Amino acid sequence: MELEAARAGTRVRVRSDYGESYLQGSVGTIQKRYGTPDYTAFEVLLPDGHTKLFWDHQLEEVREPAHRPKCRWAFW
Repeated sequence: MELEAARAGTRVRVRSDYGESYLQGSVGTIQKRYGTPDYTAFEVLLPDGHTKLFWDHQLEEVREPAHRPKCRWAFW
């Protein structure tokens, strides 16, 4: 997925093919955007409180569901 319109506050996930396996699948928030539309890097705030720079091809946007289904418990 392209992150052309991504800006500060966008939630992203580190792709599963990222070189550092301990970061694969991590979800973070974009803090800053650097570069040009053709060559973009993002500073991402990770869950442990650290920030790291990633190229746009190393991230994918986290899509929030439009609505969250309510859990309904049935007791017999």
